[in-house]
Amino acid sequence: MLGIDKLLQKLLNRQNQDKSQRKDFEEEFDIKTKYIHGMLFYNSYFDYLMKALDKETVCLIVGGWIRDRLLNRPLGKNIDIDFIITTDPLKVAKKLKNILGKGSIFQFEKEKNVVSFIFYEGDYKYRFDFSYLDISDIMSDSNLDFYDKEREIIKRIDEDLLQRDFTINAMAIVFDDAVGLGATQTVLFDPSGGLEDLQRGLLRPVSIQNIQKDPVRILRGFRIAGQLDLDIDKEFLDWVKDNRELLDKSSKERIRDEILKIFDNKEAEKTVKTLVDYKVFQYIFPEIEELIRIKNTDKISSDTLLSHSLKTHSYIEDFLKKKNF
Repeated sequence: MLGIDKLLQKLLNRQNQDKSQRKDFEEEFDIKTKYIHGMLFYNSYFDYLMKALDKETVCLIVGGWIRDRLLNRPLGKNIDIDFIITTDPLKVAKKLKNILGKGSIFQFEKEKNVVSFIFYEGDYKYRFDFSYLDISDIMSDSNLDFYDKEREIIKRIDEDLLQRDFTINAMAIVFDDAVGLGATQTVLFDPSGGLEDLQRGLLRPVSIQNIQKDPVRILRGFRIAGQLDLDIDKEFLDWVKDNRELLDKSSKERIRDEILKIFDNKEAEKTVKTLVDYKVFQYIFPEIEELIRIKNTDKISSDTLLSHSLKTHSYIEDFLKKKNF
């Protein structure tokens, strides 16, 4: 049986061939990938992670790290990177902890296949989230030849990506290419058109069903759109307005965490106003209705008390930043 590393390397080589050379393959199977330089996604801690991964493990970088590197966003001091791996995430996290000699490992009871590894370097906080992708059935199936396995692995990767929240978070690359081990051009797995949406400045859900499964993604979408200055898909906005009660399915703790993240953002005022416009904010906080209804009595401004309060929050935040608080 071909090793997984050889299989993926063969896959990369095939996809980097001249288009005319792979015409028959493309007609039979639509990969829906783009090509981009892998080192764009490099982080120095990837060298340590590489040592923690077995040779036979397939590892992909996915989500916000891919999105932010494509946008060339500043890193900031909280660095979150998501990985898909084809081996036990807990074993990888433990190996990485031993290699670094520091860090904490978290595994949530409801999500056994997801492990978080958190560590600090000076003022920087790193969080690596590892999620398990099972391809053992594909690799052990003697009825599948090399090309069948190739197709099935790509299909399995796409299926994982198509379960994610928004198209701009549903892109992935092979980890080896981010540490210079693969081709200079890496394959960008992008089954839902995230790269095109990113270029258009559009936030669009992969599917409404994915939002229904985890309604707190509604708040996450508004937050991400505010952070990245993206337009939100009109169909999604209309759907949110009619389905905001789905937030009742989400825990108060998760809703609270998303609200706090919104306010820990320089675009908080704009984001909250959009949430108010689509009746989401006042659904979560009914008492906000009174602030929306009452006009500011200050002669200088005719804003509602809510708008005035948000501006005050923004002014105070700017003031504290200037004072290095």
